[in-house]
Amino acid sequence: MMRPHLARAARVIREELAQLTTGDVITQPANGDMATRIASVMDAAGLITTAESPDRPAWALPAGPPPLPARAPAPVDGARAEATEVELTASAWDERCDRALRVTGWLLSRYVSRPDVVEIVTDYDRAVVAVRVESLDDWDTWMAETGVAQHDCGRSVGDTQITYGQLQDVEVRLVAHGVPGLLGALAAAAMDPYWLYGRVYDLGRPMVDRDGDRWTYLGRRGPDDMPLLVAAGQNVPWSLTNVVHQAGPLRPATPYLPEPTPAAAAPPTGAVTVTSLTEGLATTAPGAPAEDTEAVSGNA
Repeated sequence: MMRPHLARAARVIREELAQLTTGDVITQPANGDMATRIASVMDAAGLITTAESPDRPAWALPAGPPPLPARAPAPVDGARAEATEVELTASAWDERCDRALRVTGWLLSRYVSRPDVVEIVTDYDRAVVAVRVESLDDWDTWMAETGVAQHDCGRSVGDTQITYGQLQDVEVRLVAHGVPGLLGALAAAAMDPYWLYGRVYDLGRPMVDRDGDRWTYLGRRGPDDMPLLVAAGQNVPWSLTNVVHQAGPLRPATPYLPEPTPAAAAPPTGAVTVTSLTEGLATTAPGAPAEDTEAVSGNA
């Protein structure tokens, strides 16, 4: 249903248009344009009032749209308005991803041609280096190149060891294939294995640090049951933890040699073996009997 003030306004407009219409043609009024003529008629009918009019009826048309709320002045010389928390978070994320791309590019330029590299890629805000190592020394080298601390050996997943380092404020994930198998082999060959930070140290053999200094375990342990080592030419014991942190990595002073393969037992004197019998038959002319043997005919 049409509201009363709208119905009244429509009736006034129709009546005025009827006076100005001849047939289907609307005649322009002589004393002004049509819009002004209709507006004057509506004003005379009390349909147009000002907002300040104290006697404006409740059904009167509004004098105009309400004023817009005042806006804050524009920032001086184009200064950026204060960013929201979401914008700041998104901007920081983009910057981290850009740094990861730069670090990944640097790693690719240095190592992509190495045969032990599986892949070097970017994973959003981190770089990922996957390698296949043949020795624990190779693993130590890759840990140093990717910013992994020597005492942080990560975790084993299948036959891979996963560790995390830092290069230029970018996290680098090192995925080293073959490391768990190498650690297991070292533990199996050790005389007195001791696990620390995911690595195995053979306390039964002398070890050397990264500077070539020799360390020996003399059977003593600290209050926390940590093995104590003594450097060559010194008498002051150091805990294995301190040695690893200060001078690691530690490696056996002498490499582990594979156990000798037992030789095959010699056959008894005069015994006939398959090999000797085959060699004897091979040297015999076709059709001729071997020495010390009698020819046997097919009719025997």
